[in-house]
Amino acid sequence: MGRIRFVPLTESFKIEDFKNSYFITGYQGFGLVGYITTRYLAKELNLLKVGFIKTKYMPDVTMYTKDLDLIYPFEVYAGHVGGNKVVIVVNNAIPSDVEKTAYTEFIACFAKKLDVKEVILVGGLDQEYRSSPDEKYRWIPLNKPITRLDANILEDRYIVGLLALTMMFTKAYGLRGLVILPFTEPFKPDPRASAVAVEVISGILGVTVQTEKLMEEALLLEAIEAEKEKFKKTVEELEKGPRTTY
Repeated sequence: MGRIRFVPLTESFKIEDFKNSYFITGYQGFGLVGYITTRYLAKELNLLKVGFIKTKYMPDVTMYTKDLDLIYPFEVYAGHVGGNKVVIVVNNAIPSDVEKTAYTEFIACFAKKLDVKEVILVGGLDQEYRSSPDEKYRWIPLNKPITRLDANILEDRYIVGLLALTMMFTKAYGLRGLVILPFTEPFKPDPRASAVAVEVISGILGVTVQTEKLMEEALLLEAIEAEKEKFKKTVEELEKGPRTTY
C-alpha cells in the first residue's frame, strides 16, 4: 500500500473540498466498458485532471494530446456536476499483476479518505446472460447504496479481475456503492454498451450527457467489423476454390 499514492497535478484540488462526492471508476475489462465510460464522462462533464495515481511498477508509456495534455496511466479527474461533486479515476492502463490487489485496495482507501457519498463502478457483462432483447444492463448493490436502479440485480454469477477486487474492497471498507454492468460483446470495444452506462450515471448525477459520439464510434466499429467479416469470407471462399499457379 505504501508504494502507491496519489500525486496532485494542481494546487486547486483539496481532499476536503470533495468530501461527499460521487466516486466513479472502471477498468479495461469486457468490452472496455468501464474504461470507455469513465474516459467519456471525464471529458463530457468537463472535469479537471487533478492528479494521478503513482505505483511502484507504473506502466512506462504516455502520450500527449491537445485536449488531455500528457496522459498518465491512472488519472484522477474532479469537478462539480449538477450540484454534485464528482471524482473519476480513469484507468488508461492495467496495473501490473503484482500490484493489482494493492492498487484496488488503494482505490477503496482513496474513496474512503474522500468520505464519498457513493462509489459507482462500471464493468461489462457478457450479453449471453441477457434475459430479453430489451434488457440493457444489470447492477449490484454494495453496502445498501442510496441509489436504487430500475433494472435486475445480477445474482449467482462470478465477477473476476480488477472490478471484482475493487468491489470486495469497497464492501470491506464500508463504502456505499453500486456496480453498473451493461451487456456487451466481451472481446472487442463496445461504445454502445458504454453509452448505456453513461445514461445511467448521468441520471444518478441529475444531468444530461449526450451519447451521440459514442454511438457514432459504435457504428464505425460495427462497419469495420462487417468489412473484416466480409474480407474473411472472401478469403475462405478463395481458399476452398481451385488454386492456380502462374
